Amino acid sequence: MAPPTPDPSGERAARAADRSRIAHIDAQILELDRTLNSLKEEKDSLRDRLATYTYPVLTLPNEIVSEIFIQFLPTFPQYPPPIGLLSPYLLCQICRKWRNIALATPALWSVISLSFRKAGRVLQKLRYLQTSIERSGSCRLSLKLGTSLDQEYLAVLNHAVINHFHRVEYLDLSSWSGFEFPTDTELSLPCLRGLKLGYCIEELITPLVTPLLQHVILRTFDALPSSTFPWFQLTVITVLWMKLDEYSYLVNQLVNVVHCRLRIYPTGNLSLGDITLAHLKTFILENCMYFGDNPTPTPSGIIATLTFCRYADRFRRLKLHSHQLF
Repeated sequence: MAPPTPDPSGERAARAADRSRIAHIDAQILELDRTLNSLKEEKDSLRDRLATYTYPVLTLPNEIVSEIFIQFLPTFPQYPPPIGLLSPYLLCQICRKWRNIALATPALWSVISLSFRKAGRVLQKLRYLQTSIERSGSCRLSLKLGTSLDQEYLAVLNHAVINHFHRVEYLDLSSWSGFEFPTDTELSLPCLRGLKLGYCIEELITPLVTPLLQHVILRTFDALPSSTFPWFQLTVITVLWMKLDEYSYLVNQLVNVVHCRLRIYPTGNLSLGDITLAHLKTFILENCMYFGDNPTPTPSGIIATLTFCRYADRFRRLKLHSHQLF
């Protein structure tokens, strides 16, 4: 049987249909191109119009914006985190203008809280600390630093902090396990008003020259040389662990104390002479637990043991529970 003969007229019709379809598609593309170009022109026009609009917040002088930024930070004694919603770095992420204002506002970078818990991040956080201190300009510093790392990781960090002691106004080392204070004849902190020390107090053997110091919180008292602090000028003091004989010494030195909180471990000898605490308004007493099988005394029992009746008439307020003073 012979093969079918091709139909030339059918093939020509198919090719003609394809060419017609291509022409139709080209016409559609041209129309869509016109529509797309029209939309692009409209978009550019809208952008130009928006660019001419001045947002009221952007008309504020930089000095006003800077003050608003400062009010954005947590109120002391709270510290802003290094990152997150209350970090000054958040203000650097809004726009270029705000970033420039934030970086040019020293007070934003003068309150620093850092915790050095991981050895692998010490250098990163050290750079953050150094950068923040540089940006703070000549502002007084509030530093809250904590770590439990070995001392080998912290020598550079200790040095970085000590170099700026002359600017430190508030220093919180209550979570620092081994801060190495210089062993000079005297350690000068001319701007220091508040100091909080933890176990690193055992390293503090150098007398402090702190003419403005008024607020002190100590984790313990027994490792502290008596000449370390100018006790007579303190107005607020908290000691979280002390013995009766240490209490006897301390209350005789606190001639200007206004608010006092003590946690006493009832051991040692109590020796009190005539005591005048003319400025005392608040006294908070807590007991330290006995160890072993010994019973835990009540706060009222410790008051009786300490014979506070010697100057109880001077109190304006007596509390037997914990209270935040600093």
